[in-house]
Amino acid sequence: MKVILALIAGKGKNVVFVSDTLRAYTLEEAVRLAKDKKLEGVYAVNGKHGAYLRTLPHVTKKEELEQLAVSSHKLFTAAYNTRTALSTPPLARYLQLFEHLLQKDGGPFITIEGKVRATKKEVREKLYKNKDYIFDAAKKFKVDPYLLGAIIIDEIAQLAPFEEPLEKLAVFFVGKNASAGIAQVKIDTARGLIRDGYYNPDPNSPKLSPDRVGKTSRLDLYEYVRQPKHSIFFASARMRELTDKWKKFVDLGERPEIVATLYSRKERQPHGNPQPNERGLQISDEFYQLAKEWLR
Repeated sequence: MKVILALIAGKGKNVVFVSDTLRAYTLEEAVRLAKDKKLEGVYAVNGKHGAYLRTLPHVTKKEELEQLAVSSHKLFTAAYNTRTALSTPPLARYLQLFEHLLQKDGGPFITIEGKVRATKKEVREKLYKNKDYIFDAAKKFKVDPYLLGAIIIDEIAQLAPFEEPLEKLAVFFVGKNASAGIAQVKIDTARGLIRDGYYNPDPNSPKLSPDRVGKTSRLDLYEYVRQPKHSIFFASARMRELTDKWKKFVDLGERPEIVATLYSRKERQPHGNPQPNERGLQISDEFYQLAKEWLR
């Protein structure tokens, strides 16, 4: 088993390692594997701040840990930007292997930007498991349940190749404005939705009162956002918030492709001529039809 990807967090330290089986390991797990001679090309070293991995002398340059290292920021970016992934050699090789192994298992597949991301079976199972939350949230916020489902399909598929490495990295980023949960809601987005009275996952908690949530730590908010129910309710609340903010200029209830475009983008000043992007169009067309079929 070989390391094909090393992920950096903190002060330039490799903290997650991905093998050619596509399994992700924490530094501690990888050190144990190296000591047990189960990880090729690397060896464990005991340093002042704990054990870490080094490349063995005989390894080719392209297999050195320094050449396989990718920042966690770039990994997060690559999850939603195929161009970034393909322009980063370790990530490009990782995606190539991921796609090869996925296709060996058989389709049909969900493809985004020309790359196979997940099997439809895998995405359908994850979506259907949360069917009740989707319909309850859509009813509460008066949004289209199938558009909500389509947005979630997109989030599941976008993250599928990187799901396990990102889960291993999560512990390093709960203090940052990371995305979390099945609907990949940003922690600060959830904070704003609580503050503005759209959705509160725990109304009895003083930390989540609208007048105090601004000072609540991201770690505390993360514990809610990562849960499937709250992630979906926050996503639905986000759709309602967008519709409310833009209603002076355009009825987003009639423009699902714009809701799908705006959902994951940075805040935009509302105006009268919003245009969809490629992602929004795929969500409102292809994934919308899948949501209608899968959520029956």
